[in-house]
Amino acid sequence: QPMRMISGATCIEGEAKTDRSIATNQGVNFSARPLEVQEWEAVLEKHSPGSGGLFRGAGGRPAPFQVFLFRVENSNPQLVRLQPGNIVRLGGPNEEDHILDYTDLYQYLLGTGKTGDELGAVRDALYDSGLILESGKPEERLLLYRELPPSKKRKAIMLLISSFQVAAETYQASLAWHYEKVK
Repeated sequence: QPMRMISGATCIEGEAKTDRSIATNQGVNFSARPLEVQEWEAVLEKHSPGSGGLFRGAGGRPAPFQVFLFRVENSNPQLVRLQPGNIVRLGGPNEEDHILDYTDLYQYLLGTGKTGDELGAVRDALYDSGLILESGKPEERLLLYRELPPSKKRKAIMLLISSFQVAAETYQASLAWHYEKVK
């Protein structure tokens, strides 16, 4: 039976059925929502026309990725530093993954028979290297992870922002979802 992701670590009676998870810590606002293939390919297409199907495999098979539209906004006067490599996806038992970075995606494209050079056109639509965020200048890009295998044990999923810096101090935040059967 198909499952959908709903924000929040557990099911709460009467909750708003949204897939956008939100967290705030030290004046830094994080939000993310899982995207369907068509949605994240549309983001790539908008960013660089002709790149929507960039990651499709042989015969137009969708890429084996789980993708989130991830937004971060700094409302502090101080600068905020964020390394996307510190955003860890936690699933069921022993499921801990880091993002697919530029090198991973380049290798993936080579494996599908592409040159890898096509990645340059969509680089700015993806989180890869570290960010320095000024106040009031949000960033919204795609976070890509390997697709999770089906699992009956996985009840929830979390994006753990294991560290981000505000001025010289280090903090954490997390965004969570639980699974619900599609009725």
